[in-house]
Amino acid sequence: MVIASGCGTRLTEKMEFGKVADFVAGVQAEVVTKGPDEVEVYFGRKVAPGFFAWLVPTSAGNARVGLLSRDTPDKYLKRLLDSLASEGKIAAGEWKPSHGAIPLRPLRKTFGERILVVGDAAGQVKPTTGGGIYYGMLCADIAATELNRALHRDDLSARSLSRYDREWRRKLGRELMVGYGARRLFERLSDQQIDRLFSVVEKHGIDASLLKSSDVSFDWHSQAIMSLLRRAVVARIFGGIKLPFGKGKNTQ
Repeated sequence: MVIASGCGTRLTEKMEFGKVADFVAGVQAEVVTKGPDEVEVYFGRKVAPGFFAWLVPTSAGNARVGLLSRDTPDKYLKRLLDSLASEGKIAAGEWKPSHGAIPLRPLRKTFGERILVVGDAAGQVKPTTGGGIYYGMLCADIAATELNRALHRDDLSARSLSRYDREWRRKLGRELMVGYGARRLFERLSDQQIDRLFSVVEKHGIDASLLKSSDVSFDWHSQAIMSLLRRAVVARIFGGIKLPFGKGKNTQ
């Protein structure tokens, strides 16, 4: 059996794999747009405290507006929709939001006797953005390889399938650890600190240098996070907040 039924499935608990230790609520609505043809991302405690919101065009005249929040996501979404409508970016109307949970930490165990857990159900999601497609596909590929190996040996024991758990953690373990640390750090920032962070990154050309770096990838965030936090001008923004990472050499 492969459990790949998404975050919140009760199968993992019934199979004694435990449950995701931390998660966030996601909510979004389909809207009619009046202008924006590019993705817009919004930050701030009045918009999506500790997380972010988005306006993503999907086709001509249509888009999705959504956000992530630990508490009362519907309240924040309605506030955002009303604000966008008043600005003329979307058409006013009766919006029907859809909801979902996004895991921020993986299960403590993702294998058992004749069982593997993959994707959101296993918590294989980027803690920074909540994106799960790439990590889920990566882990599904590892699962397929290990299942193929186990079937050829006619051995679907927990010991045999434990290779899957070891392999995906070897590949993603650091990414998930650093990403979750960055997630917890970001949630503690005030709106003023967030504004200052974006200002400093732009003023010092940090965004451009990271984009040009061969170490930075859209799907692998740990290098970019650590590179950012090692810069003295960025570290000063966090003031007395203890960074959830090991100490590194600060540069300008």
